[in-house]
Amino acid sequence: MNFKKNNVYNIKTVCIFTFIALIVFSGLFAIIKKTCFTYKTPVNKVYSNILNSTIPMIKGENNKEENVVFKKSLAKIIGMNSKNSLSVLGREIAYLGSNDEYKKLEDDKNFIEKDPDHIFNEFTLNDDQVYVEENKSEKDGDMSTAPVFSKDLQKNMPSKPEVLIYHTHTCESYEPYAINTTDQSKSIVAVGDEIKKELDKYGVNVIHDKTVHDVVDYNNAYKYSRVTLKKYLKKYGDFKLIIDLHRDSVPKDIVTTSINGESVARFEFVMVRKNPHSEKNIQVAEKLKAISNKLYPGNKTCKSYNRGTWYYNYGKNLYSQDLSNNAILVEIGSHLNTLDEAKASSKYLSRIIAEYINGKN
Repeated sequence: MNFKKNNVYNIKTVCIFTFIALIVFSGLFAIIKKTCFTYKTPVNKVYSNILNSTIPMIKGENNKEENVVFKKSLAKIIGMNSKNSLSVLGREIAYLGSNDEYKKLEDDKNFIEKDPDHIFNEFTLNDDQVYVEENKSEKDGDMSTAPVFSKDLQKNMPSKPEVLIYHTHTCESYEPYAINTTDQSKSIVAVGDEIKKELDKYGVNVIHDKTVHDVVDYNNAYKYSRVTLKKYLKKYGDFKLIIDLHRDSVPKDIVTTSINGESVARFEFVMVRKNPHSEKNIQVAEKLKAISNKLYPGNKTCKSYNRGTWYYNYGKNLYSQDLSNNAILVEIGSHLNTLDEAKASSKYLSRIIAEYINGKN
């Protein structure tokens, strides 16, 4: 008799919990549908992407930006909106497939196995992000007739190097190529070459170091690039400007603008607050930002050239910004920008640097 009573009780309990679960699920689905299933992310897109992640054989070439829209929408539902948060989701939810793009490599089969960073997390989860300061230019400007080269900023080339450009993540690349490549004609190194070429015209003495730091052990890339930087500081003393040049991994619309009718990758700074002279490093970035906002402020229909600044407490090895008052980290564009857009950006960034080095600031 007791057994029957308990059995009936258990059945009732199961029914009640099932009913509650259905209500919760229905509510959650309604929220997801309202938030995520926009014209950019139809319902069948969600289903197809889930299948793509769970049944790899049917996976095709999906539109990267559609995937980004859904990832950000899903993150928004559960209150995770930063690049770091999206990276966490990528680890835990198969659909998000944070590393999918990193599997497309042209030339180094083992590179992906040594690359723990995720598509939304250029800098790792342990870097103590403080906040993102978006660039807010105080004036609107005509970006269709923006200044480029200025003869007034030219000078004779000094014998001592003034600017050092190097790359901690040397293999970062752009569309239409693999997301990482050791072919330096297709990577961030090619953008560094363009900047050096432009600065040569202004008489700015530039060293562009092309040492590969991120293939042998990606986790220790900043450790290796720190050795490279120390080598140059020992040989030449300090520089007027030291740039660790990267590209970001965010949606293309965030990192793209138009200058003089040309599609251009925007740039941003990544700075560390806890190094002994961070105030001076940040002052350098702020001066460069001010020049950028004067020349390329953007307007209501066109984004400013500078994106702003990501601040971290420590970063990885302080991003070596503790080694010089003039050390900064710059990101040009994203993995979704084309190499041509990143190269096009070089002449505008070079104009800003030339005004910083040769102008009266």
